[in-house]
Amino acid sequence: MFIKMFTRPVSFIILVLLLGGLFMTPVLAQEAFECPSTGGTLITAIGDNPVSLNGIYANDGISGAVLSWLFNPLTLGGENWGTQITGDLAESYSVSDDGLTWTFNLHQGVKFHDGEELTADDVVYTFQTIQTSEEDIAPFRPRFYQGDQAIQFEAPDDYTVVARLAEPNASFFTDISVPIVPRHVLEGQDLREGPFNRQPVGTGPFKVVEWVTGESITLEAHEEYFRGRPCLDRLIFRIIPDEQAQVNALLTGEIDFLLNVPGASVAQFQDNAEFTFVTADFDSQFQIVFNMAKEQFQDKRVRQALMIAIDRQALVDTVRQGFGVVQNSHFDSVVPFYSQDKLGGYDYDPERAGQLLDEAGITDSDGDGVRDLNGQPWVVNLLTFQQGFRNYFDYATVVQAYWQDIGIQVELETRDLATMVEQLYQERIEDKPYDVLTSGWSQIGPEPNSYANFYITTDALGPNLGNYNNPVVNDLFAQAQKMTDFDERMAVYEQIEAILWDELPALPLYRNANPVVISNRFNIEAAVLDLSISTGFQHPERIYQVSQ
Repeated sequence: MFIKMFTRPVSFIILVLLLGGLFMTPVLAQEAFECPSTGGTLITAIGDNPVSLNGIYANDGISGAVLSWLFNPLTLGGENWGTQITGDLAESYSVSDDGLTWTFNLHQGVKFHDGEELTADDVVYTFQTIQTSEEDIAPFRPRFYQGDQAIQFEAPDDYTVVARLAEPNASFFTDISVPIVPRHVLEGQDLREGPFNRQPVGTGPFKVVEWVTGESITLEAHEEYFRGRPCLDRLIFRIIPDEQAQVNALLTGEIDFLLNVPGASVAQFQDNAEFTFVTADFDSQFQIVFNMAKEQFQDKRVRQALMIAIDRQALVDTVRQGFGVVQNSHFDSVVPFYSQDKLGGYDYDPERAGQLLDEAGITDSDGDGVRDLNGQPWVVNLLTFQQGFRNYFDYATVVQAYWQDIGIQVELETRDLATMVEQLYQERIEDKPYDVLTSGWSQIGPEPNSYANFYITTDALGPNLGNYNNPVVNDLFAQAQKMTDFDERMAVYEQIEAILWDELPALPLYRNANPVVISNRFNIEAAVLDLSISTGFQHPERIYQVSQ
């Protein structure tokens, strides 16, 4: 009964616990696994250097792809850690009758890469560092606050973590799903520039032994990993910015697998006896974000016009060669209430897009083919990542062309990953250096409150990425977080979904369906391919080499 319960949304879990009073609940049991073979090196590719390998500092896609092999969270089911709501470093947990006190019991004997044992003090240190750091590290901080009040954490003994909330929080279990770092190593270091960022120490199945900037990152098996020593000896991430170069390296055997092969290259692997090919859903969203502090985007008719000026299906076909799905919500498809056909009204219609802009007063007043705003040509700065990081640059060029077709002068600007993360994702300030931004996220998980950080603005936290501030949305997110009835709670999130879909502070474009390719020299069956986790696998320690 209780094991099945963990596969349900966390608000359902809280309701059951509140009805049943205080009791201890086990997490899902891990089946014993014996490696069919041991040894070997698995090589993959990433498109850039990670911003950092500090699990509570970096949260971009490239950093996450590496650090997820190095760390474990207390709980699973939150951002980067899958859709299965259960424990990881937590062996069991309980919650009080009033929902205000949560108690987590750690697995005992878990070792960090340096041989030191994980204790509850490390968990408390991790959470309090996120709360109190002068730097707004990663996007995690809002999850550890209720309003302007920090959630209280304590460690009554080495294997027990207690959290004390000011009010019930239906998303708490997944909110705290962040990598746990060691106090004895990280304490006293600069969170952005300290040595931990390149030489991290975690509890995960692999540990960093070398990072050659611009070339590769080499990991070795964590011999004392608490779920069993990995079957592989090494995992190497080669840094290859160009996607076609990654494909060529896979074909020639220089690398062994890719979790996202470009669609144009898929045919080379589909019937190739040397590789296993599978298309896997990727809970993700690629979008356009408006800087709502800019006057030209404050009329929703302008944002709606820019949405219907884009043929989103054609964009998927062009940029992803069909390996994607048009996204019809600001929430990812893994949330319980998502439906592909529920929301509509933004089909491609460039003529109507032009009419909406005319109604908003953005017209081609002098007949030169470019629309004018306040008597001047309307120039929109479209900021994107440098070419090679996912498909941001590729879809930015398509959007640029669609908008130019309706008379908008669009200037495309690129910045490198590290600069984008520092300037835009780690600074909650209103003065943002862009007009319109290509952005996206992935692996946020099934908990709807995890999306609050993108759309709420509070006095304590400051503005969000797009400077969007709707008091109704702020209040509805706060209201839903306290509710324990699952159906009622999801209904509130659907209200938020409808408001966002009408106002369009961002333009949801598409989500990926990833072509995954791995050399047949390796077996991933027991590892369980799962792109809702940053490693790409539920049990990465179970990947093994079948031939030398």
